[in-house]
Order: sequence, then C-alpha cells, then structure tokens
Amino acid sequence: MSLLRRLEDALETVIDGGLARVAGGGVHPLEIARRLQSEMADGRLLGTDASYVPNRYVVTLADVEMDHLGDVAAGIAEELGRHLERHAAEEGWAVGDGVTVRLQGGGRPGRIAVERDFDERAPGARLLVEAGQAGGSFEIGERAVIGRGPDCEVLLTEPAVSRRHAEIEWTYHGYRLRDLGSRNGTFVNAEEVDEALLADGDLIEVGLVQLRFHPIG
Repeated sequence: MSLLRRLEDALETVIDGGLARVAGGGVHPLEIARRLQSEMADGRLLGTDASYVPNRYVVTLADVEMDHLGDVAAGIAEELGRHLERHAAEEGWAVGDGVTVRLQGGGRPGRIAVERDFDERAPGARLLVEAGQAGGSFEIGERAVIGRGPDCEVLLTEPAVSRRHAEIEWTYHGYRLRDLGSRNGTFVNAEEVDEALLADGDLIEVGLVQLRFHPIG
C-alpha cells in the first residue's frame, strides 16, 4: 500500500463522513500532503551519516478553507504529521523527535503556504533501574554521563561500573549511547557496543546494573 493511500485511509477514519466531506472545500488534504512531502525534500540537509529534514510545519490556508475543515482540522494535521514521519523513514531521513503539522487560516483562497523549520530540542528520556542496585529512575535531557563519579548525571554505586562509564546524548537522529572507555564494557540488549542509537525499551547494561530506556512523550 502506498503512503498516500495509507494516509487517505487514515483520514477517512478521522473525518466523520469521509474525505468527500472536505474535498469540495478548496484545498484537498492529499494535496497538502504532497506539498509537505515536497517541502520536506527541499529542506533536506546532508549530514555525514544521514540526511536531516525539517520536522515542524505550519500550513496556511484561506479562512474559508479552514472553516470548511471545521473541527477535523486538528485531526487532519496529526495524520499529516504521521504521514511525513513514515515518508521520512522510508527515505532514511532523520526527523528529530518527530514531525508536527499545524493548519491555520489567513491565507489566499486555493493556495497552500508552508513554513518549515528544524526543532532540535531534546524531548527527554528516562532510565529505569531494573537490576544491579536499588530501583529508581533517572531523567535524561540533552546529555547525561553514566558512572560512579560524583559528577555523573546517572550516578550508580555498583563497583563494576567505571567512574565515567558511558554517555547518552541527544542528536537529531535520537538518543545515542556511547561507551567512554569503560573497563567492563557497555551493552545494549545483551550486545556489547561502542556506540548505539537507542530505541524505546532498550536494555542498557553497565557493570552489573541494568537500565531500561524510555523516551518521554
């Protein structure tokens, strides 16, 4: 199933009465989707390890078109954001903490105006202690060092943990874990790593301490 067909099916569930309800109001939601895909591609930046694309979009339509969308405008915007995330994933593009789309009025009839931007702020994450020391959790912002040293943001007391064992840092790709030359190694899901991009639910092991990673939001 194509991405646009998948979006069309999703919009049918969001809009009471289906796409036919809004199709006659000027700008069609699928037309907005195609324009946003084009804007995403045009805003692409080439990095050393991947391409980065904008993740914040404001779409300006005419007031009459926004009135026609009515109370389903927010739902359409959410589905457009999910569509762009799937499109970026298919292309292998990084989108920070995800794509958001906002629809607003004040534009010209029949025209779609788009503003795009990069939001690189860290969304936040949490490490939950699962084994190796007394339970608890640690909040992660832009960056956190895991270790026994008193200056570490994730302070662990287990002797097998190095003073500065590993580091978690937010990047536009997501949260990345990096070993800091620890004596006992750093593991993700039972595999030793020098560096790894973390996903929700990953189990990090440093020394004999196990930490479960969860993004916030």
